[in-house]
Amino acid sequence: MKFNLLTPSDRRILSILVERGPLSRAELADLIGVSRPAVTQMISSLERFGLVEELESRKGARGQPARPVGIRTGAGYSAGVSFSHSYLDLAIIDLTGAVLDSCRLALDEPTPNAVACTATMALLEVRGRLGSFDGTFIGVGFALPGDFQVGTSMLIAHRYFPAFDRIDAQAFFQQHFDQPVFTENDGRTCAMGERLAGLGRGCRDFMLVHLGHGVGGGLFLDNRLYRGAHRNAGPLGTFFPMGAPRPSGQDLLETLRGQGIAAADFDILETLDPSAMPPLAAWCERAGKQLAPALQHVSDIIDPEMIIIGGRLPASILSAVVEATGLPDQPCPGRAAGAPPVVRASWLGAQAGAVGAASIPILDLLLP
Repeated sequence: MKFNLLTPSDRRILSILVERGPLSRAELADLIGVSRPAVTQMISSLERFGLVEELESRKGARGQPARPVGIRTGAGYSAGVSFSHSYLDLAIIDLTGAVLDSCRLALDEPTPNAVACTATMALLEVRGRLGSFDGTFIGVGFALPGDFQVGTSMLIAHRYFPAFDRIDAQAFFQQHFDQPVFTENDGRTCAMGERLAGLGRGCRDFMLVHLGHGVGGGLFLDNRLYRGAHRNAGPLGTFFPMGAPRPSGQDLLETLRGQGIAAADFDILETLDPSAMPPLAAWCERAGKQLAPALQHVSDIIDPEMIIIGGRLPASILSAVVEATGLPDQPCPGRAAGAPPVVRASWLGAQAGAVGAASIPILDLLLP
């Protein structure tokens, strides 16, 4: 299938069906603001591409039952890769963001070659388990620890990943895969995952705070990933100077190691419970209180519907951090300027990196 043949109208209908689920032609016409015959013509185009299908008629309605249209099961899928120093995660999702399968493999070293080779093995393993899945493979997304040099596609890697510094990661990984390769900063990648498969689904304006090796983030504004003039918008790291305690995942690992707790990489955190480990609970309390004023400042500027705390940490730790902010998790009636932002913990947890990376090709298809 040639996705570049999809028209803006095709993409708009796909986006609505992914977000809202199956809808009748009349409902689609009302949402888009066109006639029913026009919607029927658009649906016919998507049916030819094998992207949508008619479902069983709805029962209980008066008159002729409507036959809703939905994303065809198995219409397409994508893969996403996220990595740390010692392991690599890969997930495969369908067009609706549902995870079809995933795996985690050990990573010999955090270098481009090791990541490419390990990702290739992980993809073979997962696609092998999926068997005869006949959907179109849209592409492979990579979540990268770093930002981009102004005006270029050159990666300025996080200081913990020096082997990735000053490389064109998209061009490098494309050499290793037959499918189209997509690359993005890991904070913005997680924001894309939230938009397709997490709390940001159906939300046009939100911010994702990414707690990983640093304090990154991503912005969805007016239903588009906002990269900024220099493709580097989103991180909150400048609120928290290096060399001092800060609410990053790396700071958590170092804090736990300082307490004599073996915490070599983020995967160990998935086995820990903040309510049963005082050093971890204390860090969550401190991190939440550090984040709260920064989140208030950002909210005053961009006025998001919500702020999602996510990244490389498991959901239990993210929830403890959010609770410690003291900020509401539901909107206040009659919210006025300067009111506290709504802050929620990502339910994707530690899976957010791979799911977010897999979301890049799909959102490029739906919201180019």
